Order: sequence, then C-alpha cells, then structure tokens
Amino acid sequence: MYYFYAQTVKGLKSQKNNDSFFINNYISQTGHYKTQSKKNEFIIGIADGVGSSMFANDASKYLFEKLSKYKNQITHALVLNIIKNTHKFLQKTYTYQASTVFTLVHIQDALITIYHLGDTRVYKLTEYENLIRLTNDHSYVQKLIDEGVISEDMRYSHPQKNIILQSLGGEKDIRIDVYKNSLEPGEKLLLTTDGIHDYIDDKQIKNILLDSHNIEKNVNRLISDAKNANSKDDLTALVVKCT
Repeated sequence: MYYFYAQTVKGLKSQKNNDSFFINNYISQTGHYKTQSKKNEFIIGIADGVGSSMFANDASKYLFEKLSKYKNQITHALVLNIIKNTHKFLQKTYTYQASTVFTLVHIQDALITIYHLGDTRVYKLTEYENLIRLTNDHSYVQKLIDEGVISEDMRYSHPQKNIILQSLGGEKDIRIDVYKNSLEPGEKLLLTTDGIHDYIDDKQIKNILLDSHNIEKNVNRLISDAKNANSKDDLTALVVKCT
C-alpha cells in the first residue's frame, strides 16, 4: 500500500504560488492533498516556477497537465518526449518568460525512475533510517560544492544560492538527469522545493521524517520549520510512504 500527502504554501515574498505538485491525475498550486493506493504504479512530481520569469506560475504546472493525460500509459520514452516538447513549447510560446524546475518520480513494481531538472529534490528515508538524497541540484552553489570550492554547510548562507543552471522553458538547452532506485515497504520518499531545503539541512529533514510515522505531520513540520528558519519562498513538500 502507498500513502501520499502533499502540501504547497505561497511564500511571503510571492504574489502568487509558483510551486505545484502532481500525484497521478491530481495537480495543485494551493493547499494540500491526501490519498492512498494499492496499485503498483504511479507518477508524482513537484515543480518550482523560476521567479524571474513572468509566467512562472503557468510554467510550473504545464508539464504536469500534459503528463496527466497519459496516466495509464506512462513509459520512459513518453515522459522524456513530453519533457522535451514542453521545453520547446514554453520557449516558443512565452519567449523564455515561462520557465520552471521540476522533479518527477515514476514508480512501477517498487522500482522508481526519477526525471530531474533544476534544484527541486527527492530524498529517500530507508527502512534502516538512513536519509539519501537521490537527486543532484543543477545550481551554481552545487557546482561549487562538487568542485570542492565550498563545503556543503556553506550552501545555506551563500549569496548566490538561488542561481540555477538549467530550467524547463529557459534559454539554454536542457540535460535531464535520470536516476533509478527502489521504494520498499517501510521506506518513505520526500520531494521538496528549495523553499524548504534551502532553509533546513538534511539532518533536520531526516529527524522530521523519523519523528512521526504520520506523513501529514511530516509535511506540516517541514513547512513550519522552514518558515521558522526565515523562508519567504513558496514551500512545497510531498511524501510517499510504502507499507
């Protein structure tokens, strides 16, 4: 059995919420959503419209709207094709003024495929209480960390932490990261936007996920702790628990 809970909250500095989340056929940019399923296949995602683009709000949900039309026909080739076509559509229609970052997770028979672009994230809390970050940020700060220029701890205070290197609908060509993993009974998946993980570190995220088996409490705490850490960005978290 799979249990899902997602919530998105408009940030204090935002006129509208540029985040969105996606659970099978359900797409939202407001409030929360809770569901469960015995099916062994589903697709979920989060997106964060790039704030500097005029139509960020439209961009963050467009990919999910396209994918939702094929919820019972999801294949690897189809997902890649929809992502690439969305990139071209946003570029052409909005002239580089509608861009977004996103992370998608397709689960089939306990195997997961992650499609990732930008600085949204996927974490897995294993049955043995290890927190593993399954994606790597496409950001300037992550590049500095990967090159050994700065430490991981310095990311939270770096003045250029909001600079991303890739976005859907942006001016540059895209390179979609694809990761393979699994989700077994007793494990949780967490998807977050930077309004959360730029303000609370991985150790704190792990403690929040371990603090309660209730995934709604997990999400509420992630959002409230990020706010308490002075996050004024849009905040979105989505948790899946496998039993």
